[in-house]
Amino acid sequence: MHTKTTRFGEGLRVASNWPKVSLFPNRLAVPALLILPIVILTMTGCGSNYSNPDTGSKEHPLLAIRVTPSSLPAMALAATAQLSAGAGYGGYPGGISYQDVTGSATWATSDRAVATVNNGLVTSTGNGSAKISAVFGGKSGSMTVFVGIPQYVTITPAGPFSLSATRETDFFATETFADGGTLDVSGPATWTATPDGVIDIYPYLGGHANLLAPGTVTVTATLDSGMSGSVEVTVVP
Repeated sequence: MHTKTTRFGEGLRVASNWPKVSLFPNRLAVPALLILPIVILTMTGCGSNYSNPDTGSKEHPLLAIRVTPSSLPAMALAATAQLSAGAGYGGYPGGISYQDVTGSATWATSDRAVATVNNGLVTSTGNGSAKISAVFGGKSGSMTVFVGIPQYVTITPAGPFSLSATRETDFFATETFADGGTLDVSGPATWTATPDGVIDIYPYLGGHANLLAPGTVTVTATLDSGMSGSVEVTVVP
């Protein structure tokens, strides 16, 4: 029997006496087959475990942005300081877990005449104070930088303190700048109380003190720059 052949496609021969079968009887099947993998991939990505790198996941949502350090000593002009931004995700056994997003966050300054910021690197440009903020995943965190020489240091509280009410207290040292901005420097300050015997103050514990006996003492906080502030404190029975 003589078999006639016809060309089907490139380099493919099919016997003409075979039953003719349409590869795609329904033309709608072709685009449907092309769309199906996309639908499957899309549905896979919408599961409950889907995680957005910015906002987290259902199990570990983004809760807060933390800028560190939270405070800096007053900066000199044309100085630099590196800040970091941490994204805090919830749902962990220990509470919030922070991940470094310094390079991914959007940084901003409230006053470019005082300080600029680029990927967390702060550069002082003029005297005063400026708020530095980091935004990531719809959340933000901030801290304030101070530039220039503070005018004075204030120590609080001044008392009086009653031994019958408490045996411990905390003093605070605050720098005040020309623009009215203030900076808590209790931590880096070195503390003293004179004369001895009335208040026992820890030199490097941020102003924490024990009240010992009635009397009057002078509490002083001294900074590395040499600037200091003092207050006269009275302790009563």
